[in-house]
Amino acid sequence: MKSIHDAGELGKLVKQHRTRRHLSQESLAQKAGVSRSTIIDLEQGRNVSIATALKVLSQMGTGLSLSGPTPAPPLRWTAEKTAIEIKRELRNGDADFAMRVLAMAADYFDGLGPADRRKFLEKPSSTGRKRWDALIARTLAYKCRQHGMKAPTWTLIQPLSSKWYATPRSHVSQAWKQRMTANTPLEFAEANIIFDARNLASV
Repeated sequence: MKSIHDAGELGKLVKQHRTRRHLSQESLAQKAGVSRSTIIDLEQGRNVSIATALKVLSQMGTGLSLSGPTPAPPLRWTAEKTAIEIKRELRNGDADFAMRVLAMAADYFDGLGPADRRKFLEKPSSTGRKRWDALIARTLAYKCRQHGMKAPTWTLIQPLSSKWYATPRSHVSQAWKQRMTANTPLEFAEANIIFDARNLASV
């Protein structure tokens, strides 16, 4: 496939196709429904609309093809998007849905390829809540370990000053706390966060 970068190259291509098909400028103009002067302008790289150029090319049984890499669609979730959505839900007083956002983002991360995971992991802005910033950071450190990736440095945080049972429930029993503690991965425990990692599968 020949690349076309300007009107001059397009004009040369039109002329090549026309002569190979043993068409005169006049006969091509008649087939395309344009004037001979339009064909002359097109072949000499002068100003001709793309619509006219396509009409002429179609009469010669050809057209224009776009080549090159297809741009990748934007990621639906990233660490930044997660932080923004969690911040919104916390402002709305909905910690339960904020936790659900975290689970949805973690699930999405699992389905990405290595290159997209690296894009996902760009450092996010703050949620405005130190605990939630820590929870996002340690969740992604945990996910990186699961996928055999090195966690970005921003996920390495100082432990919270006091133990936090990361659950939207307002009251939890001692037995519940014990179950949460038993199911808390190291990434969370070392940040003084008690978090049942099974919650990340509750999308």
